[in-house]
Amino acid sequence: MLSITVKIEGVERRKRSASLLHIVAGCFLIAKGADYYRYLGYEDFLPVAPFFTVALISVIYGLFRRRIDPEAQMNYWLRLLQVVTFTILGALMVVAGRQIDYISLFLWTFVTLMLLISEKKLFSETELLLKEEGVLIPGIYRSHVVPWNELTNVIVRQDFVTIFHRDEKYLQYQVMQSLTDLELVKMNSFCREKIEKQAVSNKTATSN
Repeated sequence: MLSITVKIEGVERRKRSASLLHIVAGCFLIAKGADYYRYLGYEDFLPVAPFFTVALISVIYGLFRRRIDPEAQMNYWLRLLQVVTFTILGALMVVAGRQIDYISLFLWTFVTLMLLISEKKLFSETELLLKEEGVLIPGIYRSHVVPWNELTNVIVRQDFVTIFHRDEKYLQYQVMQSLTDLELVKMNSFCREKIEKQAVSNKTATSN
């Protein structure tokens, strides 16, 4: 199996939306933290201070993620912190707040949990795999394998990988790693061998 780090279309847009959702989550947490503070009669700020702290961190991170965390190494842990914070505040609202308060908070717990799972893959390296059974095409949410018998050619270059289908369609991905000449020869030879072998098998099966 051979791997190539590639860029998937839509990923950058999805990353920008992740930053926006941090801001939205922070603002909602501020609003619900303020509601909880009001339910406490504005008597003691200490119980609500952690919620406002997480909210402020979320908003700042969403606004300046590219500058303070370009590799998004803190994204997963902030999402996890948001999940815990929404859960705790939701549980407190069951006792102190209205039904709409804790239902909306538990809903945000679910949303941030889903974001935590999806963004973990989003901010990791995306690899296209050349496997024995075919080419594994990466995606934002799920990957799929295209069998060799559905392909006519796969061309790996320093800048792009181009995958040609039998229906005259093709997929192209930008290569995000530096490949040596030896690696290029190895990958192209592997793909050519698999496609030619599959073509012979199909011809033999048709003849029989």
